[in-house]
Formats: sequence, structure tokens, C-alpha cells
Amino acid sequence: MTSTGPTHLAERAGWSLVWLAVVTTGVDAWGDWSTWPGLAIVTPLLILIGLAGGVAIWTVPDPTARLWHRLGLGAATLAVGFTQGAEIAARTYYSTDSAAFNDVATQQLIHGHDPYTSSLAGAANLLHPAANYWTYLLDGHFVTRVSYPAGAFLVQAPLVALGVHHLTTDWLDLAAWIATVVVLFRALPAALRWLAPLLLLAGPFALSFPNGGTDALFLPFLALAVWRWDRFVAPARSRLYPWLSPVALGVACSIKQSPWFCVPFLVFAIALEARSLGARWWSATSRYVGLVVGTFALINAPFIVWNAAAWWRGTMLPLRSPLVPDGQGLVTLALHGAARGVDLRELWIAAALVMVTGLVALVLWYPALKRVWLFLVPLVLFIPGRSLSNYLLDFFPIAVIGAVSVARAPRAPVTLRARWRAAMVAVPLAGALAVASAAFVSAPLSVRVQRVLTNPGHSVIRSITLDVRNDARVATTPHFMLTIGGGHPSGYWYTIVASGRFPLAPGARATVILRPVVFTWAPPFDTYWLVTAYTSTPAGVSTSAPRAWPYGGPTN
Repeated sequence: MTSTGPTHLAERAGWSLVWLAVVTTGVDAWGDWSTWPGLAIVTPLLILIGLAGGVAIWTVPDPTARLWHRLGLGAATLAVGFTQGAEIAARTYYSTDSAAFNDVATQQLIHGHDPYTSSLAGAANLLHPAANYWTYLLDGHFVTRVSYPAGAFLVQAPLVALGVHHLTTDWLDLAAWIATVVVLFRALPAALRWLAPLLLLAGPFALSFPNGGTDALFLPFLALAVWRWDRFVAPARSRLYPWLSPVALGVACSIKQSPWFCVPFLVFAIALEARSLGARWWSATSRYVGLVVGTFALINAPFIVWNAAAWWRGTMLPLRSPLVPDGQGLVTLALHGAARGVDLRELWIAAALVMVTGLVALVLWYPALKRVWLFLVPLVLFIPGRSLSNYLLDFFPIAVIGAVSVARAPRAPVTLRARWRAAMVAVPLAGALAVASAAFVSAPLSVRVQRVLTNPGHSVIRSITLDVRNDARVATTPHFMLTIGGGHPSGYWYTIVASGRFPLAPGARATVILRPVVFTWAPPFDTYWLVTAYTSTPAGVSTSAPRAWPYGGPTN
């Protein structure tokens, strides 16, 4: 007799979604058989397995049995492994410059060269076309140096040493994502374990990580860092808890800068947890910070000794050398023409104030926010000029692990009246809103399109003429791109100053002619486009008004 109580019904429904996702993964991969003929066998087999699993989960007596949980996770792993593995094996190029950089940096290290002093321009051979994948700087250049801590390529070195040379980063990212989901599977209570394979199969993750999404490399370590992190304060006679969280966090921070935003929250949380338990909060916090910093330093030490200045420039490059704004966060208002530009420095200040707001809220409402503070991190990353989708999505599985694995806070470490707590949170939040609002009325330039020159059929753009006025208080030299749709910045255009001069003085105007560096198709009929101007002094972006492309319609 099958059990049909509310809890079991919920579990059966959850696992049904997993088996449905296995089916849809097979269906989606069906048309890709030409990348690997083996998919002609694998895809119908996946569909059959998913259909059979969907039937079985509603007919077995006990859906909570470990066997069915493991079968569901195994089927999801096979689905992702075979379909995405076939995609990686069939590709010749990387899909992001960060993946290509990790590959080239690893090769440099294997051959005895310091990756931080080596040019990674050779990564262009691993990207096609390279101009569509570079990370551009506001000063008109693009990144050609290692811009991550050393763990980004150290974790890849063993695979390269063993002879794995074809898109090594993508294979490692796929394995790292599967490992993250295994940690999530073990951390979840039995009734919710269906969530792990469901996330494994989810398109934003399953398609991103094997296609250049290098965030996957730090996720398993960040998952371990937040799993039962509160046991660091009260280890319960375990040899694991006194070091696992801080050491894993140190490793995650050694791979990429994104986990750095979790460090203040975890340090505050450790201090608050110790205070709520009546322990010496300063001692616990100092030990935690020491282990995090010590692990980070140990991994990066060889490169600091090798050339400390080069390591510092590379690791801090995203903070020292402003990158062009990109992503799906608040900066979209400027990038897509809803606002005529934005001051990127003020967005960073607003993001810092949002982080302060989150930390203050954590202190004042610790019992309520202990489980959910990780969901606040994407809110911070939503504000700056670089707010890529992976910054906003990748913390979700980690936040779930933190939410389900910690114990309830024994008591509030800080007690204040409700109105005082509300006021203390409202002050930095109001500051963030004010600064962010000011940022969007502080565009450095006014940009107006005067003329567009095309070929006779209007299918190719030959040049764009602009009127540019400097509204900033300092002289500046802008660099320009054409933006069609919401894709990644695709390279600076060649700039001819027809009248006026660069640097453009405050209040001065210039007529600028832009010519594409590479062959550029015109936008489709009635598609909106605009010209984006980037300046490094001041750090900002300015756009022309969005315009619909008038050619190519039924009457043209």
C-alpha cells in the first residue's frame, strides 16, 4: 500500500519535477545529436528513464526511501553529464574569457611561468570571435592579465598535468557544479532532497557552468563554508566543525572575488552566534578570521613571493581598473537607454550602503535572519555597474544550504526597541537610495546620433556620426560601442574626431565619427539600438536615445 499523507504527497510531487526535468533535458538535447552521434542513443534513453521514474515515484510504497533519492540524483547527474559533456567535447572554443584565461594561466604555470606576469592575450585563440568575449575596461582597453586569486587556476593544474587539454576549464566547472549539488543533497533534510537534482538540471546552472561559467569552481567550497557554519562556535565535540567553515571559505575566496562579499556577513554572524551563546565573541571571531585569512594566504603565498606587485595588480584588477558596466542589475537602466547614463562610482557607494544595511539588519534581527542572510548578498551585487546574472543566481543553492543546516538562534544578542532598530536600518538604506538615484542623473556626457551611414541595402553599418558634449567637471576621453539588444559588450569602435578635440574639456562639444573595427550587420527592422560612451575619468557610462532601425521592413 502506498503512503499518501500530505508529506509524502509533497515529496512525490517534488521528485516528479525531477523526473520531468530528466525528460526535458533529453528532449532539449535531441536536436544536438550532430555534435555527438552517441546522443541519438542517450537522448531517448534519458526520456525513457525520466518517464519511468515519474511513474515509479507515484507507485512505490515509500517515496522517502534512500534508494529512490539516490536514483533521482543519479539520473539527474547522468542527464547533465552526458548532454553537457557532449557539448563540451564538440566545441573548439570557450564561451567566456574567464574560462580561456584560466586555461592559459594554468598552461603558463605548468611550464614554470608566473601567470601574473604573463600576457594572456593568447586566450584569443580559444575564443571565437574574441572581440565578443573580452572583458573591456573603461579606458578603451580590455583585460589580458590574470584578474583572479591563484586558486582560479591552481585547481585546474592537476587536470592539465594529467593530460586533459581540451577545454579543461569547462570540464572542471561541470564537475564542480555536480559536486556542489552533492553537498546540497547531503545538507537537505530527506523531505526536501528532490530540490538538489532539480537545481542540477535547471537551465541557468546546467547550461551556464559547462559553457564558461567559472563561478562553479568556488561553489563547492562556499557550500561547505556555510554548511552548519554555526557549529564553529559550538563544535559539539567534532573535529570537523572547528575548522571546516573558515578553511572552506578561505579556499572559495582564493578562487574568485565573489565570495569576498560573504565574508563580512559570516564574520558578523559568528560574532553574533558566540554572543547569543554567552561565549567570548571576540575570541571566536578572531579565530574564524585568522583561519580564513590564513587559508587564503597559504594558497596565494607562492605567487606573492614570486612577484607580490604582479599578484596584487592581478587580484585587485576588478577594483583598481574599472570594467565596463554589464549585467542584469540596476545598471540596466543606463545600458538600455531608460536613463541617459550613470556615474559608476556612485553605484559602488550605493552598493556599499546596501551591504551596511544588510549587516545592520543581521545584528538587530539575528534570530530571524540567521538562516536567510545569504539571500541578502545578491541584493548587494544587484546595485554596482557589474551585476552579471551569475552574481545574482549562483548564491541561491548556497543560501539554501545555509538556511536548512543551521540551528535556531538561542536568543537575540542585541535587544533594542523596534523603532530604534527600524531607524538604524532606514538610515543607510535611505542613503543607498539617494546615492543610486543621483547616479542616474550624473551621466558624464550627452550623446546624440546625427547620422548613420550604411551600404545601399541598409544591411551593413559603415559609420555613425555623433554629437558629444562633456557635462562632467573634468576633461575626459570617451570610447564608444554600439549596443543592439542586451548582449555582452562587443568591442570599441574606431573613433574619428571630426570637430573639437579629445580630451574633451568640461562643457565642450565634439563631432565624432564611429567606424566598426569588424564587419557589423545592421539591426533587424524595428529593433532598438543605441550608442554607448564609456569614460574612465569620471568612471561612467552615457548613452544616446534608443532608436528603432527603420530599414528592412515590408515597405523597404
